Amino acid sequence: MVNDKTVLRAVKLRRKSERLLYYADFTDTCWEKVSDAYGITGRAEFDRAAGLFRPVTLFPSRRADAPEFDYSEYFRGVFIPEGVKISGEGVLHLPGGAYHFTRLVSPLRDTYDFREIKKLPIYRKKEYYDFSRYKNAVIGAHNCGAAVQAWVGRFFETSWPLRGYENMLADMITEPETAEYFLELETEFNIAAAKAGAEAGADMLIFGDDVGSQNSMTFSAELWRKLVKPRFAKVISAARAIMPEIIVWYHSCGHITEIVPDLIEIGIDILNPIQPESMDIWALHKKYKDKLSFDGGLGTQSVMPFGSPKDITEAVKRLCETFGENGGLILAPSHVLEPEVPVDNVKAFIDAAQKYCR
Repeated sequence: MVNDKTVLRAVKLRRKSERLLYYADFTDTCWEKVSDAYGITGRAEFDRAAGLFRPVTLFPSRRADAPEFDYSEYFRGVFIPEGVKISGEGVLHLPGGAYHFTRLVSPLRDTYDFREIKKLPIYRKKEYYDFSRYKNAVIGAHNCGAAVQAWVGRFFETSWPLRGYENMLADMITEPETAEYFLELETEFNIAAAKAGAEAGADMLIFGDDVGSQNSMTFSAELWRKLVKPRFAKVISAARAIMPEIIVWYHSCGHITEIVPDLIEIGIDILNPIQPESMDIWALHKKYKDKLSFDGGLGTQSVMPFGSPKDITEAVKRLCETFGENGGLILAPSHVLEPEVPVDNVKAFIDAAQKYCR
């Protein structure tokens, strides 16, 4: 029987199946327009009608006896608007300039003594989380033919909000002991999450760690290889020691062409979102199509907001015929659809996906 679980397995193995998986995510404002146009208010109902791929996603729950920390002392003198709160992790999210974006204020932005840095209470520790419900959730999803993905985590992208973006980048070069302190904390948590997903029998582990900017790496590939790659490899190895066949999915926005061979080396199966405005995705596919599968490919800075429905249909067709030729594609816009995306373009994507993914 062909279901989402078996098709996802085919994506990993780059084997043709009866269909390709496809999906799209929406900002709230974009979703309001889409739901009005389709006359469907529930996202689950819309997903079923449109045929969107929606695996069951596992997140750990925080234990009832886990501590909650007061980080207010780290933000003395900072104006905090009414209704804005410091997150559980200790990061202040001030209102941003557009849509769902916020401006992060880090608790350690002005702290440079390593002894003081280590006094920050750490919210994301493995002992504070409960993974016990994973097994039953996997069994229930698999009984319905659904695929299951377990969220694992990040490395750089959850370290820098605690330390401060500029501070973290500087630490990676001048104070590596500080940078590695935070990266190692994330590694410990990620190993626990990855092992829990593997032990429960999840089909896929998902990681997200933005290390690319529009036209280059956020920091050098050499630094990534030195500080992040070994830790990432350690997490994947821990999971595959339990479940060798588990799929590993990795997201990074931006230009990360330099580290794609490294990602393959440490065991990444599916790369997302292959952002066409930042990388030559066709050259990427030509070079690595036998070693890597892909998720995404449809530009959210280009064709989705600014193309015509015909442009989108042609882009979907080309992606399915090229990237999907060996089955190694999950078709999707390269990120969440923002409010400026016309409803007609969303309809064109869904119509084209229903046609060319089957």
